[in-house]
Parts: sequence; structure tokens; C-alpha cells
Amino acid sequence: MSVEARRGALGRVVVLLALAGGVAALCLLVPTPNTPPKAGVVMDLPVKVGEFTGKEIAATMGELAILPKDTQIARREYSDSSGDRIMASIVLSGGEKRSIHRPEVCLPAQGWTMRGGKVEKINLADGRDLEVMDLSLVRDVEVAKGDRRKLYANYFYWFVGSEVTTPHHWSRVFLTSFDRITKNLNHRWAYVIVMSVVTEGFLPLGKNETQTVEMLKQFTAEAAPSFMRASTPGLAP
Repeated sequence: MSVEARRGALGRVVVLLALAGGVAALCLLVPTPNTPPKAGVVMDLPVKVGEFTGKEIAATMGELAILPKDTQIARREYSDSSGDRIMASIVLSGGEKRSIHRPEVCLPAQGWTMRGGKVEKINLADGRDLEVMDLSLVRDVEVAKGDRRKLYANYFYWFVGSEVTTPHHWSRVFLTSFDRITKNLNHRWAYVIVMSVVTEGFLPLGKNETQTVEMLKQFTAEAAPSFMRASTPGLAP
């Protein structure tokens, strides 16, 4: 290697070491947020949403065993006179951040296969805009002996922090660090789920996937303002 090449390589090493040192110094200088974690939700799902009535569903023993003790869970199963059902859930993190995770982690363990996902934009009843992730799911079910069918479902989820929401896990992770450094803000994230199965082929006049998505969007538009604080505008990068 020539003298010039060695000097160039040495220069790059020096720059990288300087950058690493700068990052380390920044981490040491940035104060730990002295404000308590701020939640953007109220842990109270409505009993009535349009034509749907919801009954409370307790957290499972598995959830209670795995999640940190200060995690809060609110969950209701809603039904209407036509037989449609919607499950809505809010998981609010406590001091530990492991209460919140990507649904892509736990859904396969529940027997679901993900067919894809896309962001849906919903205009809430109070005028705010909300973006949610819509996962399209499928799994095999046995409806009778020897009769196995594909059961499809749509799974809406989004994350709510202090005055911000996002449908993206990576955005939540970024905002957790960025707002801590730039705003001295400690988010207490909530993970919100609204889910329903596709009933076409299982119920008389059952809904197809397009109709199921529209039902979930209407439900979310009415329900979300009741538990998302008014100070939360709705959209994050």
C-alpha cells in the first residue's frame, strides 16, 4: 500500500473514531427525562359504538405472566344484531418498554399467517385524521369433522404516544429516542388493536374482506375519539 493510501485509510479511521466519540458524548450529556411518562389514551373502551355493544374481556393468564406488572390492558368484544363481531384492545406500557411489540411477532404464534399489510387513513368522528396498519391474515379452521376452511381476518393496529400516533413500529422506536433527546419527553406508548374476521362463507349474508375493512374503519372512526386524548393530532412521520 502506498503512503498516500495509508494516510487516506488512517484519516477515515480518525473520522470514524471522532464520530463515535461525539455520539457517546451526546448520550452522556443528554439528561434523562425528568417528566413522568405521558400517555395519549384513556384506558376505557366505550360500551356502545354505533350498532355494536361491547363486553369486557379480561387479560389472559399468559399475558399477565409475560407482561410487566405495570402494564394496563383494556379489551372488549363487540357484536351487533347481524352477527358481526369486532375485538378492540388497548395495551398501555408502564415503566418497562417490553409491554409493546410488533404484532408480526405474536400473530404467527396464534396460528395466523400474514398475507400483507397496508396503511389505511381514517377520518375520525371528531375531525382528526388517523393512520392505522391493516394486516390481512389467514388461518385454517375446522368448522365440522372433515370440513377445513380458510378463515380470513383484518387486523388494524396503531401506536399512541403523547400527542402523536403512528402505524409504524420503526417510527415509534425513532420517536421514543428523538423526543427524549430533543424535547425531554418520555412517551408512555399504547398499542391499539381493532380486529374482525371475514364472515363470508361462514354466516348468511356474511361480509367479504372489502366490507370487513370498511366496517372496521367506521368502527374505529367512532370509537377512537373516546379513548384518544384530544391533544393527540393523529399523524406521525
